[in-house]
Amino acid sequence: MLHAVFAAQGFPVRSRITGVVPRELFPGGERAIRRTSPGHVGEMKWWASQIDPATEAVVMENSAVAPEFQPLAARIIGPTLVVWTNCRPDHEEVWGPGREAAAAALMEGVPPGIPVAFGGDGDADANADVNANVNVNTRVKTMLEMRGNKILSPLPLPPEYGGLPRHLRENMKLAAAVCHAIGLPLDPSLRAMAALPPDVADFRVFQRGRNQLAAAFSANDAVSTARLFEDTGWLPEETTLLFHHRTDRPARLRAFIPWIDSLPWKRRIFTRNTGAYGFLPGAGIDWNDQIRDAASFQRFWDGQTFGCGNVAGWPLDFLLSRFLLSLDHQEV
Repeated sequence: MLHAVFAAQGFPVRSRITGVVPRELFPGGERAIRRTSPGHVGEMKWWASQIDPATEAVVMENSAVAPEFQPLAARIIGPTLVVWTNCRPDHEEVWGPGREAAAAALMEGVPPGIPVAFGGDGDADANADVNANVNVNTRVKTMLEMRGNKILSPLPLPPEYGGLPRHLRENMKLAAAVCHAIGLPLDPSLRAMAALPPDVADFRVFQRGRNQLAAAFSANDAVSTARLFEDTGWLPEETTLLFHHRTDRPARLRAFIPWIDSLPWKRRIFTRNTGAYGFLPGAGIDWNDQIRDAASFQRFWDGQTFGCGNVAGWPLDFLLSRFLLSLDHQEV
């Protein structure tokens, strides 16, 4: 969204998105970064080193996971502002369990003394104490302020954006706070955000005849995923829960189990990348090893299905096949 704002207002801007389809964004387009090895933090340094000196705005996602690597992004680009979207449990095999551990890890990536747009307010988790969640956000803000970081809170949106999906509205509110802080006009900034087409792994509902798939594979934590399921308006007893597991995120399934177990699903299906044995629950999990790619999922897909967990693997194959993406490639 921030890249779209800068580009729409004529700034020479370069941005970088990490993840299973890492990409570089530039005014008027994007291109995939084709990795010849697994993702690593050195990619941030490589990308920053080849930015055109005439660039006036840079937006770079911090792709570090380990707490000790969190400061690297700031050392590489010297940010004038940090966006902290939320404080929710993830990467628990590295950070430790819960929001407190996530907060401690992510705090390492924030340099003292610069503004922080913080979107953690109002997080709701049906399987946890809401007051405890709010307390984590309050403690994060207090720690940031003690280090001289000015807190930028999300801005309310005009009524005309009320029909957008909740997760988009939340991100727009946070991006609007950034625009306001750096002096960009809000009206054209919001229009540029709202005009963005869906990205390949954005949450959406696919329809094929009577079959529906709510693709929430890119929501990395149970809190966000639960809210996306709520937004569908579907009844769990009429819905098949489809969780995709990957070997390098062994703790994510463990974190999702309480939410999954809390609802009376019509069926529960668990798929995995080949050899994904990082975490195997002791009971109640029947792995479906017949779904290995987009074609095998198409054969399986029947009725109302909510897909979540991890996008890497066959879910990404399915999403790419649906979007028919054709991106230029740049080798790293």
